[in-house]
Amino acid sequence: MKLIDLNVSIKLNNNDEVIAFLKDNESDIITLQEVMRGIDDTVYDRYNNSKLIKKEISKDYKYNFFGALWVAPYHIKNGVVSKDFGGIAEQGNEVISKYPIIKANNIFYYKNYGDFTDVTNFRKTDHPRALEQVILEVENKKLQLLNIHGIWTEGKIGDERTLKQNNFLLKTALENDLPTIIVGDFNLAPESKSIEILNKNFKNLITEYNIRSTRPTVRDGLDIGNNIDDYIFANDKIKINDFKVVVTDISDHYPLLLDFDIIN
Repeated sequence: MKLIDLNVSIKLNNNDEVIAFLKDNESDIITLQEVMRGIDDTVYDRYNNSKLIKKEISKDYKYNFFGALWVAPYHIKNGVVSKDFGGIAEQGNEVISKYPIIKANNIFYYKNYGDFTDVTNFRKTDHPRALEQVILEVENKKLQLLNIHGIWTEGKIGDERTLKQNNFLLKTALENDLPTIIVGDFNLAPESKSIEILNKNFKNLITEYNIRSTRPTVRDGLDIGNNIDDYIFANDKIKINDFKVVVTDISDHYPLLLDFDIIN
């Protein structure tokens, strides 16, 4: 089985590039972060990639679950509109699958779903964050996927919030004795104490495969790239056949490609 994980980036007008990559690297499961979904019909295509991706990729992907984090018509920073969505839109995480989804939850662990129009204080307060939990039926076997876009902290070193986040993630993962894969943009460096929480119970493929970066070299006023933000973890019920990070400029994050089998 194959899985692609990618933060598609709200900052870039890159729908065509992302869709082309997903078509060229067809997988069984796609997990995405920073996906935008239009509520109003007037939302610009640039901020409606959830709809466009599902429309354009293979019709074999019959199942999907979108976990919204926040909703807004535009972003304002210091009283000035920094992004205009063209209408009311949501941002969140999404799982797209060729296999049936038999259970799906969007579990908020930091703030609650709500308006995120004024982004002036993002560095201090962040925005709502939720863990997307999806269980698939894969040829008479169950597979648990946990998809997350983690709390942002300066320098990606984490804080009390990210420690609580990853302890919550670990607790949720272990509640089901299932083959489990954890994916996402954690906004955390490998040496952070928050990542160490997951390393104790799950294989960290970023460290096992000696990955040096999951991001291109960017400097956008908020982040500096050419570092590690994105991870895939797996428990011992998952057999890893191959794992790689694809160096490409389709987003401000690199796609993570996983080839695996479910052991039991």
